[in-house]
Amino acid sequence: MSDWIVKRTDTFLKYLKKQKHNNELLNELDKKINRLIEDPPSVGGNLSRNLHGHKSIRLVKNFRLIFIIDDKNKIIYLEALDHRKDIY
Repeated sequence: MSDWIVKRTDTFLKYLKKQKHNNELLNELDKKINRLIEDPPSVGGNLSRNLHGHKSIRLVKNFRLIFIIDDKNKIIYLEALDHRKDIY
């Protein structure tokens, strides 16, 4: 069992609410969260500029999940979820 904790920010929850009827996206999100819990450093790519310190992972089609890994406290913060043209 993993020691990592996943926390959803208010911003992430707002984005998630917009996608509540997108079952394909929600199923893929569950899979990616499970991968994150298993081995967070190996998941996603590092972002730069105003999103430096964040990571991004592709979900379905052009949707992305933005998250932050706190290695010291073993917490994964889910920050945002949206279409790539709107999220970056």
